[in-house]
Amino acid sequence: MKKQESGAFYQQVYSVSMEDMIDVWIETFHPLGSVLVICDAGNYFQLLQDCGILCSQLNAYNNKFLTVELFGVDEALKVMDNIHSSGYYPVMYLYDNGKQILDNIEP
Repeated sequence: MKKQESGAFYQQVYSVSMEDMIDVWIETFHPLGSVLVICDAGNYFQLLQDCGILCSQLNAYNNKFLTVELFGVDEALKVMDNIHSSGYYPVMYLYDNGKQILDNIEP
């Protein structure tokens, strides 16, 4: 009689959303202050540099998110407005003291 083998099954499988990953990152590395999170920033490097964000393609290869620490919520809103006024609409999240207070995702 031949023993029948079954495939390995892993019972501890979790689904994690992008928003949850961003929340954990902010809580861990930016618990204080105002932080703007820009998604798929690699598509917008020149625009971000034109808006005064010092980011380098050399240092941000294969990125998914760019976090930018700012001097307050008002400054973050100005940066968001500058990006939008240029005709680009990357997904952005604004955090203050570790908590998300705004995003630009349409309902």
